[in-house]
Amino acid sequence: MWNLRMLFGSFSILILCLTGCTVTGQNECETDVQANAQKAEGFVGYVVDRKEDSILVVNPKYKNFSANGGADRYYPAKWFSNATDPHVGSYVEIWTDGSPENQPYPGQARAETIVVSCSATPDGAHMSEADAVRAGLYSSDGEQVLIPVIENVAFDQGTGTWTIRMRDAMSTTDTQDEIEVRIEDIEPVGE
Repeated sequence: MWNLRMLFGSFSILILCLTGCTVTGQNECETDVQANAQKAEGFVGYVVDRKEDSILVVNPKYKNFSANGGADRYYPAKWFSNATDPHVGSYVEIWTDGSPENQPYPGQARAETIVVSCSATPDGAHMSEADAVRAGLYSSDGEQVLIPVIENVAFDQGTGTWTIRMRDAMSTTDTQDEIEVRIEDIEPVGE
């Protein structure tokens, strides 16, 4: 019986922690819910660019279309209008309002619901993961990438540096070089 209480207590704490990451307000970690009903799976990825009220989101999970004569690595990427809150570097899930989407790459759609994942700040770090991604994208190496795909973000507490591994979504082959950007963990970079 005691083990069951421990399991229930642990599960309750986990639920509280997970729901704490989607609070409404002006926090870095927020949920912008404009419609009550959640649709099935939304479009997920990192916000890698912003222009006025639009954000460019790129999913780091690629699709391989080489069997059909297409690209080895196709990274879903889409510009979403009606997106005033998520900052560059944030990991988001977006649902559209159902209006027609433009299909040139990257696609274009109007966002209806945006959920921003809480960005972790590892022990010993000053910057969150989103801050480190933003700093990497704004670095001289990151700015040379046309459509950045964030493949990995890691913090090394021993050296106090972040390593952001990215590549260009416009490269269609598996052999395209990855870019590793090292960011010193100091103060977060602004938008």
